[in-house]
Amino acid sequence: MAMPITSRMTAGLSSRPREMTQVSPLITEMSWGSISVQNVTEDGKISTDHESTYRDAKLWPGGSRAWDWRETGTGHRPGIQPTDVDELISHKPDTIILSRGVLYVLQVPQSTQDYIRQSLPGVELIVENSKSAHQTYNAKAKQGKKVAALIHTTC
Repeated sequence: MAMPITSRMTAGLSSRPREMTQVSPLITEMSWGSISVQNVTEDGKISTDHESTYRDAKLWPGGSRAWDWRETGTGHRPGIQPTDVDELISHKPDTIILSRGVLYVLQVPQSTQDYIRQSLPGVELIVENSKSAHQTYNAKAKQGKKVAALIHTTC
């Protein structure tokens, strides 16, 4: 399992982790080349005092990790591969969000979209740029929805 770039205490909060019940961890911050996500405790609760930071991220109900394109040979073209989304599918989300990057450079082939729909009939599939993907993901997570995403933080 890939380790986050950083895992830190959120500034200004107590040293004792506060936990809340929520299905999917929130994105706390995103900028060019960096995304920070709430950590999930061993028992599946969101820790609001700790977060992990990645270059690109895989998010799902109950967790997150670095999205390392080298694992599946992903590149901007041909884009997101079915093997990139297998981990998301395994968590059976109601919604999957795929970001195309900040500048829409990352491709999402129709074959990958078809694979998701065949693997999870009825899943809501959203493909949008990273800023919109971040906003849509957080809105659904805050509503308690089971949402998963691949977030690319650059081009």
